[in-house]
Amino acid sequence: MKVNYNDFGYIKIDDARIDEACNAYFKWKDLNTYISNNSHRGINIPDAISEPMGCYCLGYLWNRGKKAGDATDPITNKKIEFKATSRYNGDLSSFGPKCTFDNLVFLRFNLDENILFVYNLNIDSDEFGKYPANKCETIQEQKNQGRRPHVSLQSLFVDAKHLEPDIIFDIRKCRIIKNNT
Repeated sequence: MKVNYNDFGYIKIDDARIDEACNAYFKWKDLNTYISNNSHRGINIPDAISEPMGCYCLGYLWNRGKKAGDATDPITNKKIEFKATSRYNGDLSSFGPKCTFDNLVFLRFNLDENILFVYNLNIDSDEFGKYPANKCETIQEQKNQGRRPHVSLQSLFVDAKHLEPDIIFDIRKCRIIKNNT
């Protein structure tokens, strides 16, 4: 029987669900490799793969159905926004004009090594909006114009602040290999 996760509110990512997400990652990776070899660019990693991995690593509940945000911290009830990149050496994340969150988490996939680096940025949408979207405007200024600012979380946070990942997850072994939290 196929389970439709959209029918649920909060989903705890247990061992069976993380195993399912890891298996889906390798199927996506094969398709992405084929497309990348035959096109100018690959395909984004689906949130149905990246979000469960982020939830598993940080102990969050995956929001499905009508729940706002990508995930919820079951301890603080904070709304979590995940942004993922499969381009290890460069990302570009977009934020909708109405996107609000209590915490932003950057998921950085290394496809060559099948490793996920999780950066818990500990920033809410109000503080995040003060960062530059370009040389002239902040993220919030662009959102106020109804635009979708595109920014590099790697540049704004990881590189600029010399961040180390909070968690390193081995996708092939389907387990956390380093936890700095």
